[in-house]
Amino acid sequence: MRTLIIFAICLILYGECKLLPKGNHHGNWITNEISTKKIHHAGPPDHTKLVAMARYVLHNSNWASIATISVLPAIEGFPFSNVKSIVDGSLANSTGIPYFYVSPLDFTARDLTKNSRATILVTLEETRFCENQKYDPEDPRCTRLMLSGKMKKVKDGSPEYEFAKAALFERHPAMATWPTDHDWFITKMKIAQIAMVDWFGGAKYIPVKDYLAYNYTGTEMLQHYRQGHHVAL
Repeated sequence: MRTLIIFAICLILYGECKLLPKGNHHGNWITNEISTKKIHHAGPPDHTKLVAMARYVLHNSNWASIATISVLPAIEGFPFSNVKSIVDGSLANSTGIPYFYVSPLDFTARDLTKNSRATILVTLEETRFCENQKYDPEDPRCTRLMLSGKMKKVKDGSPEYEFAKAALFERHPAMATWPTDHDWFITKMKIAQIAMVDWFGGAKYIPVKDYLAYNYTGTEMLQHYRQGHHVAL
């Protein structure tokens, strides 16, 4: 009887209950598993915690603006911006590395074939935090993170590829239904510079080494998705 009561409570809280095995490891990547342990929501970190804020903003963004150097004949050599769905790992495992699911037919992929340099922009506005605080998206307190570097294709079938694909499909389920004849591949950014505006006083620059070394799991995303994807963080 006690087991049935616990199971019923679990269903009410989470919609499903199942026992999960302990996380497996593939090199530096952890498989995408969502624990049923109750997560207490946490908002963005204090603006003085630069590395924590940078990792928070990226992990809690579903899409990014990515700027490349255009190969379109009419604007060849111009900066060109596109919107791409993004993850930096599974819901429960943030890596800080931006991953994308890209088709060679896309503007971005064509540009990167000729010039792999790019800048990615994500913003705290995506989490609805700024809206709830009545901050304009351009308000310095509405953190925006700009990652610049070179894009690199992830080797098909590698442990990193399997990790990134699972993370992309977990956060963006529609990807599993996209046309298979579009030759999708996964690309990531090798970060060269991290710039962030998260308070008054101008941009801050974060050492890439410190950013990647920061231990951040991103558990607030688990709560967000359990609540139906539509609750402001």
